[in-house]
Amino acid sequence: MPAKPSYSHRLTAAITCLETHPHNWVDRKTLETLLGVSKTVAWRILRHAGAEPGPGNTLVCDRLRLLTCLREMAAGGVHQFEVQRRKRLEAFLEEIRPAARSRRIMAAGGQAAERMVRRKMATLPDGVTLTARSLTIDFAGMEQFLERFGAIVFALQNDYEEIRSLVGETAGEGAFRTA
Repeated sequence: MPAKPSYSHRLTAAITCLETHPHNWVDRKTLETLLGVSKTVAWRILRHAGAEPGPGNTLVCDRLRLLTCLREMAAGGVHQFEVQRRKRLEAFLEEIRPAARSRRIMAAGGQAAERMVRRKMATLPDGVTLTARSLTIDFAGMEQFLERFGAIVFALQNDYEEIRSLVGETAGEGAFRTA
C-alpha cells in the first residue's frame, strides 16, 4: 500500500472550509490553497471528483461533488485513489514498454562503446571525413553506420571548440551550441 499522500492530514480542515464556501464551484487554485498541494495534485483530485472545463480554460468542480469526494478520501479512500492512479500508470507503462524497448538501438558495446564515448576530432574513425564545409561518412552496413555516426556525435560533444574552429564559426553563429 502506498504511503498516505502529504495532504491527507488537511482533508478535514478543507472539508470544513468548503462546507461554508460561498460559491457553488471550486477551481484548482482554491483546492491547491486549501490542501497545500501542487497544481498537478489539485488537478488530479478535481478530475477524480468529476471536474469540468470552466471559463477561461480552467478546471472547476461542483462544490457538493468535491465535498463528497473529499469525505470519501478522508474516510480511507485516499489510499484507494492513489492505488488506482498507480495501477493506471503501471498499465500505461506496460503498454508502451514494447515500443520503447524496440526503439532503443545500441551503436556499440564493450570496448568499442568506451572508445566511442571518448572520441575527439583527431581520432575520428576511418571513413569519416570532416572539412570546413562537408561531412562525409563512408560505411558498409548499418552497424558500421551507427558506429561512425556515434563517433561524430561524441566528437562534437567532447571536442566542440576544435570542430567549431575547423568549420570557421565564431561564438554564437553556429547551429550547434554547448550547454
